[in-house]
Amino acid sequence: LLTFLSIIWTVTSLCTHQSTKHHPDHDVIIVGGSICGLATAVALKSQISSINVQICERATSLRPTGALLSLFPNGVTALKNILGGLQTTRDPKVSLFQMLSQQSVPSQCTIIKQVETGQVTDVRVVKSVEKSNEGKSPGRFILWYQLQNILLEALEATSAADVNCMSLGCEFQTYSFNNSTGLIRATFKSGENTIVTKTCRLLIGADGIRSTLRPLISQSGSTPQIRSYKRIIYRALIDAKDVAPDLIPSIGTAVVYKSATNVGQIFKLQSCSEAKTIALTATVSTEDTEEVVRQWHSSEAKSNWRNAFSDFPTDVLDLIDLCPPCSVYTNCVSDLQINDKEQIPTLCWSQGDEPLLLIGDAVHGMTPSLGQGANVCMEDAIELAMIMRQTNEAADTSIDGLTHAQIMKAIRRFQSVRNDRVVEIHCSSRNQASIKLSAESSLKNYQEKNEDFFRRLYKW
Repeated sequence: LLTFLSIIWTVTSLCTHQSTKHHPDHDVIIVGGSICGLATAVALKSQISSINVQICERATSLRPTGALLSLFPNGVTALKNILGGLQTTRDPKVSLFQMLSQQSVPSQCTIIKQVETGQVTDVRVVKSVEKSNEGKSPGRFILWYQLQNILLEALEATSAADVNCMSLGCEFQTYSFNNSTGLIRATFKSGENTIVTKTCRLLIGADGIRSTLRPLISQSGSTPQIRSYKRIIYRALIDAKDVAPDLIPSIGTAVVYKSATNVGQIFKLQSCSEAKTIALTATVSTEDTEEVVRQWHSSEAKSNWRNAFSDFPTDVLDLIDLCPPCSVYTNCVSDLQINDKEQIPTLCWSQGDEPLLLIGDAVHGMTPSLGQGANVCMEDAIELAMIMRQTNEAADTSIDGLTHAQIMKAIRRFQSVRNDRVVEIHCSSRNQASIKLSAESSLKNYQEKNEDFFRRLYKW
């Protein structure tokens, strides 16, 4: 009897040890804590309450940037599903989606001014676009950091009080996959010299067009390369109280200064946040590479911006002068190249039989010409979360009971659902970017000829 009990104890101990050994630190690790990473974490946690998600962001803080984000009906629909009925912590009667609606501004009108004459050459009233069966709705815009704060609040609302779902200053280095356990082992650098390892069932790369995870994934022997369009985008936010009243556009109106001699040189200002903040956006051609632009310090970026627009009206130069150097954000217009030789290319979403997935700009970084980058990221986030929830329900188990095969099935289903739509949006965005560098009439003709595409785009 003692011998039998001893054997039972030994077997039980080994099973317990093996189970602990194979239990991951997290169900899902998301590399990148920007809008896409936050939206994905919130979507997963709102769809699967028991899921353990950890975001690893290399930045040591999430600072507000000078970016203004366009939200189109497909992006709004995605956010409505991501945020669901989550409430704000400040006012339980207000949902986070209602807060989003309050803080975003409908795009109503664009006034075009010619730089050389100072005259208004065009006034474009923004047409409403069809949105599924909910009638018509115009596009909206919101400050990047406002959406970031809403998603951070949603992340807090879906997490236990003692759980921190985000690790700042945590830079992804590499990963390995254990085929016998089905787990990913990811390595991160924290601080100057500290190396941290974390295990998970699913590793998601949501770290943007310059993803550190993407180069480690190979499909058909190569990974997508970044393509530059040799244009710089400058963005900044200024306080409306510092701006002359006659320069402040009404809510929902954008004022755009265009050069007749340099088609690619554009300066735009918009009022946002109840007219308390003015968002500035400008584009100009450049011979500088992305690497050079990324090395500019803030005061250098502001100086280069002013020099590039030195022949614009003094009103424009005064607005640039009002920008605090630390608020000036610059990047080059670029996208990820896709294999145009295929009729419908398959994007580099995943890697073989390993439970990792790229989403957002990490897999389909696109030009800003359609304003769809962030909107498509939102679509990715909620589609993935819903597929994971359906996989979980079909298996009739908790999320930590999913097998490696079930997770891989969910990844492949997600890729199948998303690929063709994303490729179409990516290619259209690229085509519009090329046309915008040429004649304005060509752009108008392109939009009219592709009316069906835009209708499908917003009806997601």
